[in-house]
Amino acid sequence: MPHECDACGETFNTLSRLRLHDCPADEPESEDPLSSFDAFRDSISDALDANMRQQSSERRKRGVEAASDALKTTLEEAAQGDIDAALMMIGRYERELREYHDREDYDTYRGILWAFYEPAAAALDENATREGWDFLVDLIDGYPRESTAEEPLVSPVIENAVGRHVIRTRLEDGVAAIPVEAVVYLGSFWESMGDVSGEESLTYGWGIDHPGHSVMDHLQDVVTEELFWVHGVLSHAFYADQHAAADLLEALLTDERIDYEDRYTLASVLGTVDYDSPPQIPRYWDLREELDYHFEFDEAVRSRLRETIEAEGFHRRLGDDWTFSDMEL
Repeated sequence: MPHECDACGETFNTLSRLRLHDCPADEPESEDPLSSFDAFRDSISDALDANMRQQSSERRKRGVEAASDALKTTLEEAAQGDIDAALMMIGRYERELREYHDREDYDTYRGILWAFYEPAAAALDENATREGWDFLVDLIDGYPRESTAEEPLVSPVIENAVGRHVIRTRLEDGVAAIPVEAVVYLGSFWESMGDVSGEESLTYGWGIDHPGHSVMDHLQDVVTEELFWVHGVLSHAFYADQHAAADLLEALLTDERIDYEDRYTLASVLGTVDYDSPPQIPRYWDLREELDYHFEFDEAVRSRLRETIEAEGFHRRLGDDWTFSDMEL
């Protein structure tokens, strides 16, 4: 005799089939079948975020406890505008980072780096704003990047202050007013991408079209070796001068030395720029807050870049009504 499911009304010839059938009534009542998974994923994400915040807090606490009183004192004096203290602070910061790095005590090394990163960069910036470029050029001369193996560990903090001042100078006085030493210094960190110093050097893009140093030539020289550093620099270059940056991007997109996929990766910078997302580098500094600066494409530049993208065939993967925003990786 047939057996009927009381829940859904479907009939079966045997009790076994009745018990094993996939009854729709057993499905959870939810408009979105993925909602429970989404909630689970969100809970995992929240837990990871909380764990990372806790680890960051513990790391900074370790750094503050391990740092010498001399470092803390000179940082405080530097923040109050004492130039000699600022130079002493950087020297002390470098020595203590080097001490723990060479011991391979990387937890303490990172703790000191991040605990003092923001206040040290702010102190250098304050002194540079008061004293001018001479102060920063002295730091550049004192802590040059010779190679990956001979890179001062305090470099990110110096780059941060240099980057802030490069941007200010460009927007307020023009690119020629930036000391060539500052542009060359930032450009020397291209092999450090993946490290903090490589990220802080992305403000090199603000030196585009400098009369004393060719950012375009340098990026074309290193693009096949460090694609993602060039990609990061390009977004800053567009903020600095979209016409010069468009010239550079077109040269890169038509360079047959560069693989097709890599050229598309470079073109994807247009998606980031088109959103007018404020650069996250230099760290702990807001371009919009200080200088009220926003980016907007010149329609002539937008048009010529669209033509280049279509000429190179990058648009084929984007759909008929593609926009720059569709190109984000």
